[in-house]
Amino acid sequence: MWVSIAIIIVGTEICALALILVRRWRQTRPTRYHKSPIAGDIFGVIGTGFAVILAFVIFTAFESYQKARDDTGIESVATRQMYSLTPYYQPQSRDRLQGDLICYGRAVIYQEWPTMATGDSSPVVDQWVDRLETDMLGTPIATVKEIEVFNTWFSRTAERQEGRRGRLAEAAPYVPPFVWAMLLLLFIVVIGYEILFASPRTSMIPQVIGVSAVAATMLAGVVVVYVLDAPFADRGAKLEPFRMQSAVTAMESNYQGILPCGADGLPIR
Repeated sequence: MWVSIAIIIVGTEICALALILVRRWRQTRPTRYHKSPIAGDIFGVIGTGFAVILAFVIFTAFESYQKARDDTGIESVATRQMYSLTPYYQPQSRDRLQGDLICYGRAVIYQEWPTMATGDSSPVVDQWVDRLETDMLGTPIATVKEIEVFNTWFSRTAERQEGRRGRLAEAAPYVPPFVWAMLLLLFIVVIGYEILFASPRTSMIPQVIGVSAVAATMLAGVVVVYVLDAPFADRGAKLEPFRMQSAVTAMESNYQGILPCGADGLPIR
């Protein structure tokens, strides 16, 4: 989060300093060039172009961020629903599946969530996914009710897998490098154009305030994209595993067996 704030503050200060230096340089060369009558129209065109592109990028980045948030909810709800199906099986199978689900949730929270800050997944979670599938396939199915539960289980498994897949997909950066390059280029063009016509005849403070306001506004928009582009990184709007934590807490509250993992989701047996 502090990096995002620092980008706005430092970037604004650099632009203000650049205007002061250009203004001093123009004091020694007062006849080099002057602001043309159509300079305002030109600035309006390039400023509007930057605003349109930035708005589009923010909108698409926010959609990606919202999808990551929705996928975490889908995964946690499906995991909790799978747990609610286990009492229909024999006690041994029930305890084994319940333990696997709790450990899966813990591994997501404590193993995979930190790695998603860099767009990676956790092999520990993959291990619990494999173990869930193995234990479920080894569960004896005898009654019609168990068959119904078996079918429902695999439907919820598909939802959980889709939620995790979507969560991991959105953890990777969404905005391509080319778009970042275009935003940076347009920022430099807009700010550079305004700094270029710094007037030594006008009071410095209003000019510095004007450039700082424009720079801060544009940088704030770029930082919004920077924050939304990595929903699981600590850039100011990090998605926390609150929903999975709630699901794990609910599952742990009525679990009677011995868990095959530690509090961090790592296997112990």
